[in-house]
Amino acid sequence: MQKKSSVNVSACFNNQANIETTAVQPPARTRAPRAADGREHGEDSQGTPPSNTVPSNDNTDKFKPLRFGVDSLYLSYHGQLADEWNIRLDALKTKAQSEDEAEQALAQVSIGSHIFEVRDKGMPRFPYVLVDNCFFIKLNRKQSKTLPMAHVQISSEYLAAVGAEAAELDLRMVVNTLGIVDGAASVSRTDLFLDFVCADNLALIEQPDWITRANLMAKYFDCRLNEPFTGWVIGMGGNLHARLYEKVIEIVNKSQKTYLFGLWQANGWQVGEKVWRMEFQTEKQTLKELGIISLSDLLSKQAALWHYLTHDWLRLSIPNPNDSKRDRWPNQPLWDAIAGVYALPLDQPRLQRFRPSRLPADERLFVHGLGGLTSFMASRGIEDFGEGLGEYLAQATEFHASKGEPFQSYVGRKVKAKARKYNTIENQKNMVGAARELKEAADAYQREKDGDDGNA
Repeated sequence: MQKKSSVNVSACFNNQANIETTAVQPPARTRAPRAADGREHGEDSQGTPPSNTVPSNDNTDKFKPLRFGVDSLYLSYHGQLADEWNIRLDALKTKAQSEDEAEQALAQVSIGSHIFEVRDKGMPRFPYVLVDNCFFIKLNRKQSKTLPMAHVQISSEYLAAVGAEAAELDLRMVVNTLGIVDGAASVSRTDLFLDFVCADNLALIEQPDWITRANLMAKYFDCRLNEPFTGWVIGMGGNLHARLYEKVIEIVNKSQKTYLFGLWQANGWQVGEKVWRMEFQTEKQTLKELGIISLSDLLSKQAALWHYLTHDWLRLSIPNPNDSKRDRWPNQPLWDAIAGVYALPLDQPRLQRFRPSRLPADERLFVHGLGGLTSFMASRGIEDFGEGLGEYLAQATEFHASKGEPFQSYVGRKVKAKARKYNTIENQKNMVGAARELKEAADAYQREKDGDDGNA
């Protein structure tokens, strides 16, 4: 018998209550005997009659790919952070840690078309973190043979807008501005994905159906849904693992990546259809073993990597209890469609509208944002919007004046603070003064480095 245990797992899926985790073992169940071609006894040569089980041998018009390619990309650059940037980023990080909101608002830096937020905290071994809607950049201040100068995650939205090559060209400009880079970027992690619609009932997939090199897998459910099955995670905790999950639920409950809806619609998705994502997360160690070091390696071997992942590392099979050699079990027809997607002439639409800024959703601005005003109007018995807005401004001005800060000053301070988070406004207006401060700090740093305190 297989040993099964219920555990609480929070990774990968949001608000998923019931999760079944098992070690991967040979099947311990009984199915109807099958012929050598995978058909159950009693079936004719035309194949399995359509039913509510997985699979159906007739997969024609039942599988619709929507998008595939690189969804997540992590790159590393070796080199040395420039001294002047080390000084500047240290100062900006200090501003970000200030209790003064006006000081915090200045913790940003402009490079090319990017206005990065400088975070108040670094990450292990990387003291500086810069963030916008394109890049999450971790920077190391010291030169190291093993630790990169910069470790960067390129956002999936930016990849959907311009592609991996163009995104890396932009990133390289940013990193070269920050220091001296040695060689090309190396790939630290990549996620290859496929978004698709299918007619098969994936909730009927069972643990023995998967043939994989991984040791662990988990099946996910959310009992608050009408159809509670939400997906699988296979190989969790390893350098390579796979996820099969319902993407619309994940977008609504977690990621909010609603820009994907338009990209799917360009390839025939209709609102209301379930979209499944098959995704493989491959870390640096596994990539290196497969000969993928640089971005050019990844792009040239992307189809070969997908072939390895869907043929050698993981398969969805039709179990045959009469054959103890599981590697001889045939594929589910759906899996053949998934594995062969790189051979399809599928157009890959790009996002037509993209900004490096991290903007809040319109619903947050125009629905939640009106909450304070409508509460004020209701509390004052005002129904006319124009009257309510005018009265709100008048009373807000009086309120903030009584607190010792002019209303306009308060609003300006809040706008600058949010602009730092949204990467929309460069708050440091006195650039001449900032440059003078930077030069003075750099001169002082150089004197200290040279052992000269500046005194005769």
